Amino acid sequence: MKRMFGSVVLAAVLAVPAAGEVHDTSYRDASGARVLREWVVVGAPVDDVWKAFTTDDGFASWAVPVVHITPGNGGLIEFGLGPNSKIGDPDNVRNRIDLFLPDELLIFHNEFVPAGGPFDPATFTTVRTMLSFQDAGAGRTRVTETVVGFGAGALYDQLHAHLHDGNAAYLEALQLHFIKK
Repeated sequence: MKRMFGSVVLAAVLAVPAAGEVHDTSYRDASGARVLREWVVVGAPVDDVWKAFTTDDGFASWAVPVVHITPGNGGLIEFGLGPNSKIGDPDNVRNRIDLFLPDELLIFHNEFVPAGGPFDPATFTTVRTMLSFQDAGAGRTRVTETVVGFGAGALYDQLHAHLHDGNAAYLEALQLHFIKK
């Protein structure tokens, strides 16, 4: 019993979420607008997790089959969702990087997503996504994804629901990627 209690205390002190545990800390800001915020702790140092989001090889290793990232402020994250996609295909998703602060913060917005998905593409271009990377100690990184700019109405409701579930799924995939390494 004493050994089990010690393990529970150690886990609580380290605050190590289990793999696949995505924390939803979404809220409404002072104006009442929705802020979608989800975070995970990844079992890798900040530099490695940053590269998993900001390099072609890193992003392709866990997120999408085909990607090209032009890093830096004003850079571009372009990816294809199909196994036969190629960079430059007209139906590739394109996200413009608004702020690129290495190992700390990545802010971007969608410039293009193909029609026919579960949300309105034009609505998606109006929100901003922020990824922050914080050292969580012991070679771990806390990755927090925050999406702002949601308006009122059915189109924003659909986008919010899609991003809520989709972002949680890829944050979990990121965790699992570093567990398998």
